[in-house]
Amino acid sequence: MCGIAGIVHLSKNEIPLQVSLRKMTDLLRHRGPDDEGYTFFAKDKTRTVGGKDTPEEAWRSGLPYAPTLRIEEINGVYEIGLGHRRLSIIDLAPTGHQPMCTQDGQMWIVYNGEIYNYIELRQDLRNLGYEFKTNTDTEVLLSAYQEWKENCLSKLNGMWAFVIYDRTKNILFGARDRFGVKPVYYYLDPNVFAFASEMKALARSSFVKTRINPCAVFDYLVVGWMENEEEGFFRNILELQPSTAFRYDLTSCTLKKWKYYTLSYTEQWKRFDQQELQRHVARIRGLMIDAIHLRLRADVPIGSCLSGGLDSSTIVCIVNQLLNQGDIRQIGERQRVFTSSYKHEYADESKWARIVVDHTKTSWHRTFPSCQDLLEDLEDIGYAQDVPFASTSMFAQYRVMKLAKETGVKVILDGQGGDEVFGGYRGYYRIFFAEMLRNGEISGIWEELARLSQSPIDLGFLISSSLKLWVGKVFPLFMVEGALKTMRRESRYLDLDFWREYRHRLEGLRSKAVTSLNQALHESLAGFELKNLLRFEDRNSMRFSIEARTPFADDLPLIEYLFQIPAVYKIHHGWSKYLMRESTKDILPERIRLRKDKIGFATPEDDWLREIKDELFRYFQSDPSEFLNVREMKKDWNSFLASSVNHSRESLWRLINFAVWKKVYDL
Repeated sequence: MCGIAGIVHLSKNEIPLQVSLRKMTDLLRHRGPDDEGYTFFAKDKTRTVGGKDTPEEAWRSGLPYAPTLRIEEINGVYEIGLGHRRLSIIDLAPTGHQPMCTQDGQMWIVYNGEIYNYIELRQDLRNLGYEFKTNTDTEVLLSAYQEWKENCLSKLNGMWAFVIYDRTKNILFGARDRFGVKPVYYYLDPNVFAFASEMKALARSSFVKTRINPCAVFDYLVVGWMENEEEGFFRNILELQPSTAFRYDLTSCTLKKWKYYTLSYTEQWKRFDQQELQRHVARIRGLMIDAIHLRLRADVPIGSCLSGGLDSSTIVCIVNQLLNQGDIRQIGERQRVFTSSYKHEYADESKWARIVVDHTKTSWHRTFPSCQDLLEDLEDIGYAQDVPFASTSMFAQYRVMKLAKETGVKVILDGQGGDEVFGGYRGYYRIFFAEMLRNGEISGIWEELARLSQSPIDLGFLISSSLKLWVGKVFPLFMVEGALKTMRRESRYLDLDFWREYRHRLEGLRSKAVTSLNQALHESLAGFELKNLLRFEDRNSMRFSIEARTPFADDLPLIEYLFQIPAVYKIHHGWSKYLMRESTKDILPERIRLRKDKIGFATPEDDWLREIKDELFRYFQSDPSEFLNVREMKKDWNSFLASSVNHSRESLWRLINFAVWKKVYDL
């Protein structure tokens, strides 16, 4: 896991490329404090460069990409610069230094991520005649490109963001993983093409022309959307989308992007069959174990997040099962698990996590965040995230990662993605039952209704929402009508001119039709919802130089198999995540496997906000933003915090977080 950056100098003017690139990589140091490397290119020369964090052994490795100059010593004019910050996870030897090149120096790579099937790929490449100097997945990825060129992406199972400089074609080739686990952003103008792992490395560069993007601000403040378009909160800084690759032609100075992967899914309706269920359960059980086992490949200590929910508990219990089968040195004798706990019972999941801890005999580490901790860390987490975030649940995750760092863990497994691939959100029920209605499954509906008393779902909610959905034919329509009324009412906290200029963007809420459960799951997984959650995960973990691994969010065999299973096996007798629940029999404690409530990384947000409301309002007093109506906010501040309505709290948090973000980035 690392931070990558690069600059291509397009104009004839002399830009201090090495100074700019060093600043960018310094801003990414938290992503990779173990090593630092640069390579600069001009028509007649190549310079491999190190810095203060470059290990001494890397200088003496004798490899063609070993640094020969210090960053302070390099001078001259260069057209291309690649920079890298390394978090050493696989093959800790200095030979894993980047930028890395092929033996002939014709192809160079900067790479962030993990190719979990790199051992198998390396053997395939050896069979084709390739030799390897390191045990890194970086060298495997570079050799895969050398052999299969852009088609190498189809061979990879994992998470990645990388850029390869192919001197034979005079191009930069880059790609992001299929589901958006690892990030990459870029900037392009007539003088510069640049990319980086995080927006801050671009936004704080002297050559980048940026400012606040009002469209992104409107979407966030009014709807709660983040990074749902290529251009996010910073103007002119674009996000390379999941499943997307690019080719930058250095001869013509043109950029081409394309989507290299599309997840297919079935909308075929089938009646529930017990034998077919058992076939699916056996296959999914094996795929989950394989996915988690692959993500234990590391040469550093590994731990796991444990909320007490179904997803994280499944990971912890499967890891423990693998540990009982044989030594896993990166786990140790006892698996380390991390939980966020609170004195407020309504937000605390410790009782559930304890069941898993007692079942697995793991080493349990707990953090106890408070509202004062939130106040103390608010600007730091705002800076780490790059953009305003959704709720204080991100702070719970932040504190868990901090605790993991303090205990010496360098890789952490997390259950992100489980809801999107197995069907865990409450809103999926109404889509499923509406799908049954559309397919004339009246007898099936009666059977489902008869079993609801044993499941987590409320009968009244199910019937009313399913009928509305069936009549409306469009999933978001009925949610949107109520949401629009709320938005108009709370628009008084926005600057009036700002609201009038951008309210047309609300029309986009009506445009998406969802007609099946698998389509809804696909929208969650391949759209911006999971991508945003993965961004939170990436920034929170990398803030503390920890690599987060999410087996349910990026394991290709598991995900592709699940999306070919008809909806009738995903919600059954009112139970969400039915396939996961059935696949974890004899793995999970029964109280967890059949748990009916769902909390997740919750915090006692209501109590916290009321307790620190005066300190929070200070963020508005010094900056009467052109986006906000601070006078109206001040008038309603106390009643806003006293509200028991969810949307009021959510809107309030977005206003607070936006003000914090503006202060942190001095915008």
